[in-house]
Formats: sequence, structure tokens, C-alpha cells
Amino acid sequence: MIVSLNEVSEMSFKIPVRYSNIPDKAFITSELPRVADVRLRDRGTVLVNYALNRFPPIEINFETYANNQEQIFIPSEQMTAELKKKLVNTTTIVSFSPDTVAIYYSMTEGKKVPVKLISHFSTKPQCVISTSVQLSADSVMVYAPQNVLASINEIRTDSVSFHDLADTLRTTVSLMPVEGSKAIPAEIMITVPVEEVVLKTLEVPLAAISLPASLQLLTFPAKVRAECMVPMSRFADLTSERINLVVDYKKNQANNSRKKLPVEVVSYPDFVLNLQVKPDSVEYILEEN
Repeated sequence: MIVSLNEVSEMSFKIPVRYSNIPDKAFITSELPRVADVRLRDRGTVLVNYALNRFPPIEINFETYANNQEQIFIPSEQMTAELKKKLVNTTTIVSFSPDTVAIYYSMTEGKKVPVKLISHFSTKPQCVISTSVQLSADSVMVYAPQNVLASINEIRTDSVSFHDLADTLRTTVSLMPVEGSKAIPAEIMITVPVEEVVLKTLEVPLAAISLPASLQLLTFPAKVRAECMVPMSRFADLTSERINLVVDYKKNQANNSRKKLPVEVVSYPDFVLNLQVKPDSVEYILEEN
């Protein structure tokens, strides 16, 4: 910037801010500005002299402002008053930033709160998120002034979104503490387990339900084919015993003219996808015991 030495003009400065007399047990939970952006007006010779000699830091004495609320707000007017002591009388402060210095701190222990992951993941076709997303820490320590800390029951992550995943994802996610609080750690690692799914076919026997003790129900066929998609790592885990298929005798009572009963899926493991039963109905006969 070109400044005419004999003319009145303006110049911007970055002046360091220093914090003193902070007690060892005070845990600062807000980001403290380390510089103040100041714009000054005066003759060029004065401004150049400021630039060459540099300003001493603006000092904020913690002990001067400490209070029981564990929150300190210092308006720019108080800091500019301190700055004016370092300026010649002809200098005008045109602007000063920040408008307010907010200092949140805690003089007591923090508390442990659960982490809530804010996320959205999707996979490519033929892939699946095989188990729940894993967090390196499911809870963290949070520090804040007591009135702020009392209102914190969880801490959310920054929103994270990944699409068309074809392999396991590991990434770091920042935590988003409420204003005036600080979380330790400030970020966590998440693991999204992704793997391919494959087709598995099983012959599953049918069981009859709602059947009187005096009757026996025989189906034709006695077993049906169950087709489904499973993660590769769980392929061997799926056996016919883990798929529960039934026919309901009451369906025969509801409509005596029907010669078939529908096959009903009662339960199967939660890692099974797109389960289909073929055939979906079977012929049957009733016999007395």
C-alpha cells in the first residue's frame, strides 16, 4: 500500500492479543482471538512509524474479568481504550475487530457424554454395509461453564456423507460442541464396514402351525428353496436352520376350497437381504394322528 507521508490516510494493522493471569485450573472452552484487526487514520508519517515499530500486544487480564458465571465478554470499547494509550493524540481508530471477545471457561470437572453420528452412507449395487458403523469413541469428555454443561446431553458429529461405497471406509469426523464448550477428543475415527454380497440358495423345511393335536399336516414339497443375498463374510453363517418358514393351518380353515397354503417367512438373520421363497405356496394333505 502506498502512503503519502504528509497526507491523512488510513492503514490496517494486526495487533497481537495476549491473555494473562489465567489460573492453572481454568479450562478455556472457547477459541480466543490471538490478533485484533485494526484500521487507523492519521498522517502518513505517523502510520508508517506504527508499521515500522510494531504494536505491543493488547493485554487481557483474566483476573480482572473472572466471575461466577465462568463466562467473560469484553466489548471492543474496552480494548480500544487500551489501544488508545499506545497511540498519538491525532490518530483515529476507524475500525476494530473482533467486536467482542467471549471467553468461556470451566473451573470444575467436565462430564462424559455420548457421541451422536450425523451421517448418510450408500453403497454400490452388490455391496452392503455389513455391520453397524464403528466409532473410535462412543463418548467423549465435554468441558464448559456449569450452566452450559448442564444442558449438554450428547455431542453431535459434523455431518458426513459418502455415496457408492464399494469398500470399507475409514475417515476422521470432527465433533461439533455447542458454543462455549470443548470436547476432548475434538474428532473421532469412524469405520463403515462395506463388502460384496453374494447369492445363497438353501433348501428349507416347512413347519405347520395352528394345527390341532389330532391332525398332522403334510406339505408337498416338504422343503422349499430360499434364495437370498448375504455378505461374503457371513456366507457360511447362514444355514437352513436359521430361516424359519411355516404354513398356517388356519388358512385352510378360512377357505376350505383352497388346495394350497401360502409359505410364510417368520424369521431370518438380519444380515440376509432380498429373501425369496420358491414356490411361495404348497399343496398339502391332512391326516389324523
